[in-house]
This record gives sequence, C-alpha cells and structure tokens, in this order.
Amino acid sequence: MRARYRYAESSSLLNRRAAQAAAISVILSPGLLIIDHIHFQYNGFLYGILILSLVKARERSGLLQSGLIFAALLCMKHIYLYLAPAYFVFLLRAYCLSPKNMFRIQFMNCIKLGLGIVTVFGAAFGPFAYLGQMPQLMSRLFPFSRGLCHAYWAPNVWAMYSFTDRVLLYGKSPCISGKHRI
Repeated sequence: MRARYRYAESSSLLNRRAAQAAAISVILSPGLLIIDHIHFQYNGFLYGILILSLVKARERSGLLQSGLIFAALLCMKHIYLYLAPAYFVFLLRAYCLSPKNMFRIQFMNCIKLGLGIVTVFGAAFGPFAYLGQMPQLMSRLFPFSRGLCHAYWAPNVWAMYSFTDRVLLYGKSPCISGKHRI
C-alpha cells in the first residue's frame, strides 16, 4: 500500500488520478486475487516487490536499488525473466550511461550494479552451485523435457494453445478427416 501511495504522490498533478487508478487496478485485480489466493504462488507479494522496484526506478537516486530489488525478485520467481530485457536496457541507459551523452559509460555505476547483481544471484544460487545441484535446479526451473505444453493446466497462453490444438485435431475439418486430399 505504501508503494502505491508513494508512486501516486510522486506523479504530477495531471497524472496523479491516472497513477492512483492504475495502482488501485493492480491491487484490486480479480485475476491477481484469484491466482494469488487460489493457486498459492504468492503473486501479490511478488507484484508488490515488482512495484517497489518500479517506484525506485522513477527516482534517479534509486536506480541501483531498483536493479537489485529486481534481481532479488528474479531469484524468488523466474517467471519475471520476461521483464529482464526491458530492465537491462532501462538500467543500461539510465544508470550505466551518461545522461548527457549515451556513448559515455559511467564505469563506477556499471561496477556497482554488476557487483550488486552478482552478489544477489550468488547468495541465492551459491549454495546450490557449491553442492553440485545446478543441473537439478535448472531442470526444475526450466522443465523443457516435459515440453512447452505439459499435463498441468495453468492460466496462460500455452493452456489455450493446447486446448485449441485439441479442438482442431478432433474437429470436423475436411482436411483433418481425410475427405480432402492434397
């Protein structure tokens, strides 16, 4: 709640209402409530961490914190990897390159951000590497051996793809039933 308040209050007067509406929409999202409270994956908690990272990203002095908070979020749930390229480009431009000249690298900022991210990932994955469990960890985080559409129904695009594929497979299409030969 505090992150929403700070985000809305830091907006200009013209954007304050829109910022408040966006923050309240995220907090009261029916999908978030259903997934978080039925599917037990703590998505509301993780959205809070994501919003905190975004709030920190709005402040020039909070860019390093934003990157480190996002790195910690990635260690908590790897589903946020799809946001990582956008965060990388944003932090590269806003924190690692000069605000006046984008071809001028701020080496100390790059070193601070790089060391911070390595420290966060080292703390999260170091014990697994030390015990030789990285292959096991990677196979659990990215279960490609089961295929992209496995037997579990989750509220995502792949579930809809699998359903549509099955309907079309057993449908009455002339091409599928063999009435049309090419």
